[in-house]
Amino acid sequence: MHADMNEWSVLLSALPDFEPPAAGWEAVLAARRRREDGNSRRWPVALAAAVLAAVAGLAWQLQSTQRELIAADPGSTASADYADDSVRAQNAKLEALLASLPEARVMRGSTAFTVSQLEDRLAFVDDRLSRITLEPNAPEHAERLWRERVELMNSLVQVRYADVASPL
Repeated sequence: MHADMNEWSVLLSALPDFEPPAAGWEAVLAARRRREDGNSRRWPVALAAAVLAAVAGLAWQLQSTQRELIAADPGSTASADYADDSVRAQNAKLEALLASLPEARVMRGSTAFTVSQLEDRLAFVDDRLSRITLEPNAPEHAERLWRERVELMNSLVQVRYADVASPL
């Protein structure tokens, strides 16, 4: 190894003298700034495109699941005029479907954020449902909250299913 070092030393000393270019370091820093400026402009566009694609995919999945739920329950209508029992039955089906999905060991950050947001909204709706009996228009509010809960559960099932079905 020592002999190799001596050979390299001889080879390097045989090279002609090198003068660094004037403003060499400043040129390196300027190129870095240009590259960083270009990257900083691309991130918002890429992020907006990713969010738009995620929202479009989620909307498509939501419509697909809603069509399946309507087809599975012929008594329901597309205008969401559900009977209270029908909404609760749909909620129970979605709960069972969610429970049957395998737990993801690893989840994308965006998916984890979406799941967290949906679960937080579900917790809020559940809290409202637990307090609904104290309100003057309890039946109407309860029906609206149950419909909202079914929509949230539907979205959560779709997001979790898409996460389980797609490879990382």
